[in-house]
Amino acid sequence: MLGFAQGRQEPVPPRLVSLDAPVSESKTRPAKNDAGRVVVFGTAFFYNEGGDMFTNRHVVEKCNPRTIRVRIDSGAWLQATVITKSDRYDLAALSTKHHTDVFGAIRITADGHVLTPDGIEDIFSAGFSSPLERKFKVTPTWGQVEPWGNPQQPPYIQRMRMAAYPGASGSAVLDYAGLVVGILFAGSVAPATAPENLRSIGYGDKWIYLYNTNAVVSFANENNLHLSAWRHWRRQDPSFIMAHAETISGLVMCEYH
Repeated sequence: MLGFAQGRQEPVPPRLVSLDAPVSESKTRPAKNDAGRVVVFGTAFFYNEGGDMFTNRHVVEKCNPRTIRVRIDSGAWLQATVITKSDRYDLAALSTKHHTDVFGAIRITADGHVLTPDGIEDIFSAGFSSPLERKFKVTPTWGQVEPWGNPQQPPYIQRMRMAAYPGASGSAVLDYAGLVVGILFAGSVAPATAPENLRSIGYGDKWIYLYNTNAVVSFANENNLHLSAWRHWRRQDPSFIMAHAETISGLVMCEYH
């Protein structure tokens, strides 16, 4: 079994930065429930065995904190609380107190540094795109990361070609070993030319943007989050990776304040 399934954890060196990263507006489509309250949906994924999950800040920033729930792969609904939200990135961490043996580990090099895509690379993701229309079923997706800016410099944003729609915010982006290389947070039907343009664009089915794991590590280090990492890369069968992506992912639901 691979480390991301067993729960093996290795230290990740700090990579702290100071920047005002662009923050995408909420791309999650609110809906009215039977009681007339506004409900918002998004995606989160487990990043350690203690049941902590990453999602986007815009998924939870308007939530009534007492109403945040995550439906996991088993069908169970977990109460979730916000551990912290980033001021620099559109990222947030949740706690569910749910022990899990299957979670997303970030990809690192043999000497312990973050290893991000630096060219065209095949990736996988599983998010709850258009959850109402798809009856709350997870949507596994394949795509490709493409060069866009410098992945080793702030704001650590990369672009990919992949289908994603409202509700997929917060999805893990996995490589061909099933390791996390980023978190999806914004998209558009046309390519954005600069990070600041991501403030106003909406989800589409053409260009999707992710924070790579440099941003994830920066966020984790600043907030003392317990990340999982794996350095022994091994290519996996796509069906295995998709199953892994679905297992670590959860549907986030909450009511607006």
